[in-house]
Amino acid sequence: MIRAPWPALTATYRLQFHRDFPFSKAEALVPYLARLGVSHLYASPITMAVPGSTHGYDVAGPTKVNPELGGEEGLLALCAALERHGMGLILDIVPNHMAASSHNPFWLDMLEGGPDSPAARIFDVAWDKGRLVLPVLGDPLQATIEAGQITLAINEARGGIDAVVYGEQRFPLRRESVAELVGRLPAAVHIAAAAAARDRSDSSASSSTSLHASSGPRTGLSDLDPVSRVALETVLAEADITSLLEAQHWRLAWWRTAAHDLNYRRFFNITDLAGVRVEDPDVFELVHRLPLDLIRRGLVHGLRIDHIDGLVDPATYCERLRSAVGADVPIFIEKILEPGESLRDWPIDGTTGYERLNDINGLFVASKGYAAFEEALRERHLITGTATSRLASAKKQVLEASLATEVDTLTALARDGLDDAMKAGDLTETAIRQGVVALLVHCPVYRSYATDDYSPDDSAIWQKISEAVAAAEDPLTAAAAQLLLARMAAPQNDSDREFRVRFQQLGGPAMAKGYEDTELYRTPILLSVNEVGSSLDHPTRTPAELHAVFAARATEKRCDLNPLATHDTKRGPDTRARLDALSQRPALWLEFLSENEADLAALAQAADGRLMPDAIDQILVLQTLLSAWPISPERMDGYLTKALREAKRHSNWETPDEAYEAACKAFSAAILSEPAGAPIRDGLETLVEQLTPATRIIGLAQVVLQHALPGTPDIYQGTEFRDFSLVDPDNRRPVDWGRRKAVLDAGTAADPDAEKLLLTQQLLQLRRSNAALTRGDYRPLDLPAGEWGWLGFERHDGDRAVRIIIPTRVLETASEHITLPAPMEAGWRTLDGASLAAGSGEMTLPAAYPFAILHKS
Repeated sequence: MIRAPWPALTATYRLQFHRDFPFSKAEALVPYLARLGVSHLYASPITMAVPGSTHGYDVAGPTKVNPELGGEEGLLALCAALERHGMGLILDIVPNHMAASSHNPFWLDMLEGGPDSPAARIFDVAWDKGRLVLPVLGDPLQATIEAGQITLAINEARGGIDAVVYGEQRFPLRRESVAELVGRLPAAVHIAAAAAARDRSDSSASSSTSLHASSGPRTGLSDLDPVSRVALETVLAEADITSLLEAQHWRLAWWRTAAHDLNYRRFFNITDLAGVRVEDPDVFELVHRLPLDLIRRGLVHGLRIDHIDGLVDPATYCERLRSAVGADVPIFIEKILEPGESLRDWPIDGTTGYERLNDINGLFVASKGYAAFEEALRERHLITGTATSRLASAKKQVLEASLATEVDTLTALARDGLDDAMKAGDLTETAIRQGVVALLVHCPVYRSYATDDYSPDDSAIWQKISEAVAAAEDPLTAAAAQLLLARMAAPQNDSDREFRVRFQQLGGPAMAKGYEDTELYRTPILLSVNEVGSSLDHPTRTPAELHAVFAARATEKRCDLNPLATHDTKRGPDTRARLDALSQRPALWLEFLSENEADLAALAQAADGRLMPDAIDQILVLQTLLSAWPISPERMDGYLTKALREAKRHSNWETPDEAYEAACKAFSAAILSEPAGAPIRDGLETLVEQLTPATRIIGLAQVVLQHALPGTPDIYQGTEFRDFSLVDPDNRRPVDWGRRKAVLDAGTAADPDAEKLLLTQQLLQLRRSNAALTRGDYRPLDLPAGEWGWLGFERHDGDRAVRIIIPTRVLETASEHITLPAPMEAGWRTLDGASLAAGSGEMTLPAAYPFAILHKS
């Protein structure tokens, strides 16, 4: 490949593209991002998505740039602006799934042509189970038909006939059904219409079996003359919908059946995102055609791979992708690593950095404070058991509910060929299913990666599963699980191999839905810890732990992303920082709860023998209000709807308890604005004021670490200002770019937002000028921790070096300066460029800004 020189990767800036934030708005931001010091714009998916998509992961056309974002013309203009400013572009791509939507021509081709359609190779469908189940109806099928909610219509664009549901969702009829309907026309118009239908059928039948042709333009019934059209519409209006639907390659179903009857792999439990068979070389080529073309043209300079754990064989995928892009294109994978888990030796540049985010955050969480908060909840019996047992319970709940259809598929695969073993071990059919669930429940990581050649890492994971199952499950379930583990390690037939693949693919959804989307909303010990990629078994980090982790990462020479926020995080960086500060002064929180106990009880509602919100959800509300203060009732309502349904304690997405949700929102709203909530409101405002100095210092310290530790800082849109966001969609609110540009123009830290932005700019400029921050080693400094919990390190690359010293604890102190042992050699400069005189043994830092950020070359 012949390319222009690549921009050096020093920092990325993530932008979320959608209809209201197209390429043109990003293009206008490029000069600002360049002045800030960002080297690469990091774009959310840009391929054609379902119209109105706010995120782009519902890919409807992988080979085309989304016209809602400005199409290829808009993308080229953005790329030109980036090139003028010496910046690069990193794309987020989606190899695991596409939209199961009438806006996806490949999906429609498969619905129309069934398993023999070229497009059927794209999607992960079990056609041997029968017709493709489409759980899209709000009511059972027959009731929907009787209500007149399913009609037939000519599809002008595709030249065929569709079943139209609710006047908007369209599902193409197979060619044989179209021909049959055309055959019912009166003789006077039959010949013209039949010829049109035949032309279309012949064209489709003679198409190449290549995926290149699958979404090609259609002709035929769209060319009907007016008389034939009216006649055909009359035939469609009189057709027997029930019998016609029975003849299709697909079957419409009530949406509630998706948890029990589904024969295509989906993304987590989202039925309108269908799994893609990217392991097929032709499908790989289709999915990557656009990004690879943009890379070859020198317009794209790196890739972020979404949900790699959903793929059949991530290792082989990475090898194929590396071969396609070449050695110099950074590849980052979205991968959750549990504490102690190592990234596999794949030809990539690292992860998107959730483990780094949690390492940084955990450094500022006080273990004694966290323990005090946990003990207070245990004394009231609001939490019980261990973090491990609670996670197992949450995973089991989602596996038996929203992921039950995937469990059924696994069970059927596991059961095949086990007659003799089941008879010998007195194992029942139920035990096999429970064994499948147990394996997933007790998997300690998101997945293993075994193929026919599996590694010691995979064996170690299975051994941990085996031990956990033996300790937690009944003997019958444990025996079944052990049998399945043995068959996974040494497959006896094709079903065993398929079971191993599907088991590993389901591990990620089971963990994500059980942990991230259930347990983290149930256990409000300290919500800053409840983050994507975190572990409630390991909520804090010591300086020694962080030194060990980042020294190893520096040795690996990876350029993984270091985020403090992403589009998927549960809270913004400063939202977490305020709660981290709270953990360092636990008495403030416990006294607040005690002093306001009566007022909180008065705001809760009692109905049908239950308290609304109950005590756990009251803590959730209060910590959320504190962390994001000031916050509007509307933002809190949106958050609580999501949080309560994800927790699945009183409400859920499938059967929401609107009375309970309304009571929780009323509780929150009363605290925010009603007279009865004034004492609690005043208490929260006092807490915020008391925590403000520590929140500020922790927030700035985390920015320093984000930019100075091994890896590549990744800034989520707008978070160069303080960010007190909650989980999406709250963290996707519009950004005030004008104010940020004004601060950069002024260049003075007149407020905490300006202070954070200007520190970010200084650090980014240092990364550009001093290679120690981009490719240097990592050397811990031997500092006495003291009450400030000092953490210090140096990074060296030849003669260039950077020295960082920050506090991990913030004291209430009247002293204006802090003195700590830190010998100073000659040649060091401050971040502002001032030279420092050599000193023998001490460094003095202002208590209001207790950071040493020094460099030399």
